[in-house]
Amino acid sequence: MNKILKRILIIIGIIIVVSVLAFAGMLLKMKSEMHGFDPMETGKVVDNIFVIRDDFANAFIIQDNAQYIIIDCATAKAPVAEQMKKLGINPQDVAAVFLTHTDSDHAGALGLFDTAKLYMSKEEEQMINGKKTKFLWFGNSISRTDYTLLKDRQIVQIGNLKIEGILVPGHTSGMMAYLINDKYLFTGDILSLKNNKIAPIPAFFDMDNAQALESMDIIRHIPGAEYIFTAHWGYTDDYKTAVSSN
Repeated sequence: MNKILKRILIIIGIIIVVSVLAFAGMLLKMKSEMHGFDPMETGKVVDNIFVIRDDFANAFIIQDNAQYIIIDCATAKAPVAEQMKKLGINPQDVAAVFLTHTDSDHAGALGLFDTAKLYMSKEEEQMINGKKTKFLWFGNSISRTDYTLLKDRQIVQIGNLKIEGILVPGHTSGMMAYLINDKYLFTGDILSLKNNKIAPIPAFFDMDNAQALESMDIIRHIPGAEYIFTAHWGYTDDYKTAVSSN
């Protein structure tokens, strides 16, 4: 019996060591890849669109008269609240939050907007209900259960803002880009911008890199789009050049 117990303990120990090493390796790789991030500083970007920076991530606020919507909400409540204060925007005036996906650097400050309606893609729910995980056995989670799930190409009208959800899976199973008023395209983490051209993000961050590359082709064919806003690599006001193959 003692031999059996000893073997069991050895096996458990090996599993723990391998798991710790795998996790440490994942964190080191993540830190290395993040060196290429280039988020914008907090401020007004263009027209009625503002950006807030929380460490390495951007969230975007779109104004409609006295109310706002926000695309993603960065990593943590305190720094996001501080950046919004600089802009003179009250979190309670945010009418709706649209999550491109549920990774923590996009949903971490969600609790700051507890009076806002919450939207994300129907397919993204798999990332928070335990059906799918991104890294090893680590799943996503968000602080709310009162959300509305959107289908591909579904349109939500909030005041004067027309928000169209465009399913672009690959980074997560339910990654969704948002086209605002047929002009402003918010792409989350489905792509980066390099030299004013769209480019893949580091494959390490994708659940399915091949699928993410296919989703980039969807982004290339959005009639009327003029701007592209990314979560970690800035924005461009020249959509046509950004998506062209030349």
